[in-house]
Order: sequence, then structure tokens, then C-alpha cells
Amino acid sequence: MRKMLWAVVVLLSVSSVEAAQKQVILYLDGARVEQEVTASGGYLELPLPESFRKDSLRVKPLGGTVQRVEVVPAEHDPRPASELARLEERKGALLERIESLELREEIFAAAAKSHTSRAPRKSKNNPDPMGQIRQGADYALGQLDQVHRAKKKAQGALKSVEDEIRKARKGEALVRVWTTGKRTRISYLRDGVSWTPSYDFRLNGPGEGELLLHARLPSREKGTRYLVAPGNLAAAPHPLAVDDEFPVLWRRPLAVEKVTYREAPHPALSFTFRDTAAGLAPGIASGYWRGEYLGSILYAGGNAGEMVFGK
Repeated sequence: MRKMLWAVVVLLSVSSVEAAQKQVILYLDGARVEQEVTASGGYLELPLPESFRKDSLRVKPLGGTVQRVEVVPAEHDPRPASELARLEERKGALLERIESLELREEIFAAAAKSHTSRAPRKSKNNPDPMGQIRQGADYALGQLDQVHRAKKKAQGALKSVEDEIRKARKGEALVRVWTTGKRTRISYLRDGVSWTPSYDFRLNGPGEGELLLHARLPSREKGTRYLVAPGNLAAAPHPLAVDDEFPVLWRRPLAVEKVTYREAPHPALSFTFRDTAAGLAPGIASGYWRGEYLGSILYAGGNAGEMVFGK
């Protein structure tokens, strides 16, 4: 009995990896959104943002067959942004709760099966093996029943929250899908959502420099997986997974010339550079001299030119 309880505790403490239900690939000129949606009774619907490209909608069955797709105008029920944020936060918490309960359900189901299928063996230290087996099985089954009821309650609450979010979200349209399968992947392209190049020009002395490319991301949606593709949609570059809001995509040595650093009356830096790679995309450039930040400027792009910081 003690061993069974210890195993349950250990298993419950292990964090499971949550599969990303929504994924956003950010490009320099837009984004591709992919979202997995669960059908109820062979039907599902999903609001589409105002900035989605009308001809970019794709619907892929993950099992079963897509029978029919409709895109209709969304019914607007605008609410304060704070209310929508609260609903999204509640949805995320319920999804985590359901996932945790599903794990517990599997654990206690396995524990109950283990006890009911075990052959009793009487010993000096275990004079009543059947009693211990019944006790362990009853405990596991009781816990399984509690978990099952809690899971049903959480699923009902999740459905209610999703209905509220659907009503509250201001979208351009609503996609409706009829399918024979349970899960469907919906994807589309968005304008106005992209990543911005942010370059660090870091100089440690005359002729000695390093260039870093950061990706400046837009506001991120909780529970969504983000990737950054270093290029435009048309080029379809391989995307890179990112874990924070200002990831480093690459760093490399930088050849600099005509370096001028002025300490007084206020630190300033100027230099010329030539990058050996293909032209850099327009973005934001920040200058550093021996670790000291000297300001940021708008960068027009290219692979060579003069940079001035602090003047």
C-alpha cells in the first residue's frame, strides 16, 4: 500500500509537456497562424482576426474528413480588453487543470488495474494480502471517481468560458467547419503582425566588433508557441523556435573601420562597417562601446554603411 501511494505521489509531481494548441510563425512582413481545434458533434467554429488574409484560410483534418467549410461575418459583442484578458486567463487555467486531471486519471486507473490483477501472496509480514489488495484498489478507484467528476466539471466550465470568449472577441469573420474527425488544424496568414529586426553593434576597440541580431516580437498571447522566420513570407525561410520576447537569432564578427569614440562632453561613437552576409533587413540598431550602451537609431538596412550613435 505504501509503495503504491509513493508511486502515485511521484508520478503526480512530474510535469507533463503540453502540446501547443496554437502556433504563430512570425515573418518580416506578416505571420502564419496555426491552431488545433476540437470538434463537438462533428462541428467546430473559430473567430478569425480582422487582419487575416481572405484567401489564406486552410483547414486540415487530423483524422476523419472535412465535409464543409463556411466563412461568415462575425457577430460583434465588443467588451473591454480587460474582460477578454480575464477570460483568456481563465481558459488557460482550465486547460492546465484538465491536463493535470487527465494525468491523475491515467495514474489511478493504472493503480486500480495493478491491484485488481495482482495475485495474493501470504507472508509473515503480510498475513492478509487480500485485505491489502482490496484496500489499495478501493483507494485507487475512489480517487479515480473523484478525478473523473472534477474533470467533467472543468470541461463544462471550459466550454462556458470558450463561449464567452467567442462572443467577446471582435473578429472580421467566423470559420465554421463540419468534420467527421475530432481534431482539425486551421491556419491562415495575418497582416500587421510580424517581428522587427533589432541589431546590436558591439565594439570593443578599433577594428574589433560583433554584430547580433535580435527579434523584437509583438505582444505574445499566453499559451501560444511562437517561431521566428528570418525573412519574408514569399521566401519561406525555416522558422526558429523562440522562448522569450527578445531572442538572439544569430551573432557574428563585424569588420569595422574609421572608428571614432568621444568620451566628453558625452559619450558618442561613429564607424563604418561592411557585413559579409546578404543585405540586412531594415530595423532598429543599438550601439555599444566596450559594453556601454550609446543609444538606438532606425536602421535602413543594407550590408555596409556609416553608423553614428550618441551624436
